[in-house]
Amino acid sequence: MKTIWKQSLLAAMSLVVPLSESLAGTADFTVQYQNYNAAGPSDDIIEAGIQVRNNTSAAIPLSSIVVRYWLTKNGASTVAPACWWWNAPSCSAISLTTGSASATGADQYVEIRFTSAAGSLAAGATTAPIDLGVTFGGATVNETDDYSYGNQTVPTDWSRITVHDAGSAPTGGLRGGTLPTGSTNPPPTDPPPPSNLAEFFDDFTYSGTGDAAFTNLWTVRTYAGGPGVSGATWSASNVSMVAEGSDRLMRLRASTNGTVAGTSHSEVLTQAQKFRFGTYATRMRFRDTPLSGTRVFADKYVETFFALTPYSSPSYSEQDYEYLPNGGWGQGNTPTMFLTSFDKNKTASPSARLGYSHDGWHTLVLHVRPTGNVYHIDGVERANHTSQFAPLINQFLDFQMWFIELGPSGGARTYFEDVDWVYFAKDAYLDTNTVNSKVSSLRSASIPRKDTVP
Repeated sequence: MKTIWKQSLLAAMSLVVPLSESLAGTADFTVQYQNYNAAGPSDDIIEAGIQVRNNTSAAIPLSSIVVRYWLTKNGASTVAPACWWWNAPSCSAISLTTGSASATGADQYVEIRFTSAAGSLAAGATTAPIDLGVTFGGATVNETDDYSYGNQTVPTDWSRITVHDAGSAPTGGLRGGTLPTGSTNPPPTDPPPPSNLAEFFDDFTYSGTGDAAFTNLWTVRTYAGGPGVSGATWSASNVSMVAEGSDRLMRLRASTNGTVAGTSHSEVLTQAQKFRFGTYATRMRFRDTPLSGTRVFADKYVETFFALTPYSSPSYSEQDYEYLPNGGWGQGNTPTMFLTSFDKNKTASPSARLGYSHDGWHTLVLHVRPTGNVYHIDGVERANHTSQFAPLINQFLDFQMWFIELGPSGGARTYFEDVDWVYFAKDAYLDTNTVNSKVSSLRSASIPRKDTVP
């Protein structure tokens, strides 16, 4: 018999039922699964087609549930999930995370979460297929020992992929499917921020890059070298402070006329190399169209915010938000955001690709913990990379614009990005709303910059 989801009962009981328990039925949802990579059970990738059917008689917000795929990593050091399609290539209403387990056929699980933009799933309805990919940093794994594995190539009801209440413990809040036998370990809970939180904040209210307060904190690059088009210059004149209403912004530009001699990049990085674990955040405006000249899709360029050590360091690390408005790096002309954790001492660097436009203002929040790096855009988790890519030493904060390759020579064109503010909290992991509240409080107190990071 189908279980009817009783909204009034849920509302009445929500204050007394533990988060790990569910008032709803364990057969409210059925997962349908097909293996898109059934021909390769022993390779470096999982690709699963996952659909969710609502078995109740009421519409249910998808944001109230999560889906968990259970697997073994077979000794791989990286487990990197990605959504490759759901209603559109962007998967914009989905985020993914991973957790550890100790169960038959599972030492990891991948969790699929839905944002409010996913809407509700009508009674009796089934979602469009989610194309879930999991990669292992190039390592070969044996999928056949995964609890959730099946070799079916058509959608089939599959109890080994489970549905739970959003926010529940890994084995709690079961709404559909059958759990693996054993136990799971929830992700670690972050401690509350200390009362004497060490912070770095800059509102970029300077008169210009020659302002003494600016040069006390930041360096504008002028020396030659990579990344980008070999022989291009890194020009101090490509960095400026601009007014927008009552606000001031830092603007970075990159220009070209299609020749190396006519190409210039820009970079601004902190004077201090003192940022390691904590919350990195910035509000940036990415732009798909040029500041001047005609957009040339063959100009492949990068707008970026990141943290890094000197590349010459034996402990080199880097965590990147890299937006390619005209595509590139194998993406054709499709605008793509790359979220990447680099370590030159590792054979592979995990990277999530968001293949859609990010033109406009966005708040980027990166959590760098000893356990790994978690990338958020506008409050939604977009990538989660494991502990082997956590930095070993302190890093710089950095903004850049540079060309990967150039289009045909001809008229000059200048591309640009704007930065509203940047914020760092040492050894504290703040969500996007909390970061925005911190910035608003600093602005309300007329504090244009703050640096208490030792």
